Amino acid sequence: MSLKGADESITIGELLASGALNELLPSGDSEIGFAVVPKEDCPHIRASETLFCDESHAAEVAFSATPCVDCGDSSECWLCLHCRKLHCSRYVKGHAAKHANANAEHCVAVSLSDMSVWCFPCDSYITHPPLKPLLAALSAAKFAPPPNGDAEVDGLQDRLATLSVAGDAKEDMETKPKPERPLVDALDELSLVAVAKAIRTGKCKNIIVMSGAGISVAAGIPDFRSPGTGLYANLQKYNLPYPTAVFEIDYFKEKPEPFCLLARELYPGNYAPTPAHCFVRLLHEKGVLLRNYTQNIDTLEREAGVPGEKLVEAHGSFAQAHCLECKRTHSREQVKEEIFAKRVPRCTADGCDGLVKPDIVFFGESLPERFHQLSLIDFPKCDLLIVMGTSLRVQPFAGLIHRVPADVPRLLLNMEVAGECDPVFASLGLPLRGFLFDMKENRRDVCVLGDVQSSCATLAELIGWKEDFEALCPKKKEEESGDGSTATTTKEG
Repeated sequence: MSLKGADESITIGELLASGALNELLPSGDSEIGFAVVPKEDCPHIRASETLFCDESHAAEVAFSATPCVDCGDSSECWLCLHCRKLHCSRYVKGHAAKHANANAEHCVAVSLSDMSVWCFPCDSYITHPPLKPLLAALSAAKFAPPPNGDAEVDGLQDRLATLSVAGDAKEDMETKPKPERPLVDALDELSLVAVAKAIRTGKCKNIIVMSGAGISVAAGIPDFRSPGTGLYANLQKYNLPYPTAVFEIDYFKEKPEPFCLLARELYPGNYAPTPAHCFVRLLHEKGVLLRNYTQNIDTLEREAGVPGEKLVEAHGSFAQAHCLECKRTHSREQVKEEIFAKRVPRCTADGCDGLVKPDIVFFGESLPERFHQLSLIDFPKCDLLIVMGTSLRVQPFAGLIHRVPADVPRLLLNMEVAGECDPVFASLGLPLRGFLFDMKENRRDVCVLGDVQSSCATLAELIGWKEDFEALCPKKKEEESGDGSTATTTKEG
């Protein structure tokens, strides 16, 4: 199998070795916190390598939008790698699990929502390199449907079919010109000013905010990955075998003390909301916030006044806690009292002495059902996506940026560029997943680099909300760290 460019032929094997296809797939990076770690040694997938459906069939499945064969629902389906049929997920009616339980060989399936792979006997997401061409073809069909009618759809299906046959690809993808496309209707230009105008003029009334640890750093909470100052770089005092062990469920069950010590530093009440949190609340008060999907566990969104129904705490939070044995709910105050008394919280139910853990998603735990259920409903409604303070390295959270419709503007407010599409994808004719800031195909993505707090203040002022924003924000400290610079730069396509 090969992809032919103007001067050379690139085989699928070489493409896999380069890592270029990895952006199409759920991440398996073991250094990423608060995500389900895919299993790398699933015995069931290795025993079924000859059963994978080919890439051209996968494209047909993705384009056909075939519903679940059992109930007819097409909102979230899984493709069985054995029989090539679609069944709905556990967040619909659970026919995929029922199908796997009734047929032992039909135990591995691919989600048509985010291309993740699940093994039912392992009860885990899995990774398997031979699946990557299949997942790439599915991604091409699912996430990058052509905009110009059936002829274009047929053309892309033909293009995908070449991935499953030997020999050269049918098209010279590097030399074939791509038409320039107009900006999405909501934007006059690719700038923060244009985004503000879209909000001010009522073009954007269902805004989704995706936020990460970067919006809480100004409150004094360390992020996770910054060299020298990040959380993972300063855990030596807990005598961990490796930094991420503090957030692994198996390690917690064996040795809960390190997490309890760390929790004293992170516990809500120690920190105040930042202007970025207040900006999210302002969006709510103006009636334009559809939902805030946050990776943060610090509950500062709640402290800022964002209602719980407007929040999806993707990686959980300290707001509640549960016993790992009997599942009894324990209040934040109960658990906090124990942790600050330097005791490991234990269940108080009669006959139970199980460990009590705040409802934070650890390695080895699934994300809350609220995340999966609402993301299916919210993102098709979204008319503006604002992403701020996140590296977009944690799956499945990072994959949410692909779920908004193709004509919806996307704004990144960050210290550094994140989630950007690799230009090699365009040169190879692969689907352009990720932000397209510096690419000629960009028609909707705006990037503002710099201090996130300052960027939120600038956006509020451009919309015309300066006074309302300042009224919500905590008073600025007289002494600022560093030189107090809050300059921002905007990347335009």
